[in-house]
Amino acid sequence: MRIFYDTEFLDDGRTIDLISIGMVAEDGRELYAVSAEFDQAAVRRHSWLMANVWPSLPIRKNLPGQRGLDRLDLAHPNVRPRAQIARLVRDFILATPDPQLWAYYSAYDHVAMAQLFGPMSNLPAGIPMQTDDLVTEAKRLGLRPVDLPEQADGHHDALADARHNAVKAEFLDSIAAKRRR
Repeated sequence: MRIFYDTEFLDDGRTIDLISIGMVAEDGRELYAVSAEFDQAAVRRHSWLMANVWPSLPIRKNLPGQRGLDRLDLAHPNVRPRAQIARLVRDFILATPDPQLWAYYSAYDHVAMAQLFGPMSNLPAGIPMQTDDLVTEAKRLGLRPVDLPEQADGHHDALADARHNAVKAEFLDSIAAKRRR
């Protein structure tokens, strides 16, 4: 069974620091978690993440008259320590018969997810050591990424992006089925 997922992360060229992860299984189960431990100061210095990812996170806004920066709402139920996210991801994947991981431009997503468990050698048994790529599948079918369905909203919200990855996969499945006939 396929699991479609997406991660948001801070990448400095050496480290991929998970910000959030969203997963959607073909049986309808969903998982969404935001790391309580990502470097908020580094994200604030990253204009693209501030413009595109930060607004989708549970943020505690300053009240009128308060000084300081808005910050991640650590009391929000989706905000969790990395170790807890690792357990949730592990349990989600292992509850899926014959799990296949799928993402859009999947290389960094797989590393961000796998690093929840430490080095690759610590990846729990039963969790795939690779993620299939929707872009590669589109190319295999003679399509370009721009030929895939557009996402109306929720860009860079990991769960919304994971849901849309499932939409892309259904579209690619329909193209493949038509070509088999």
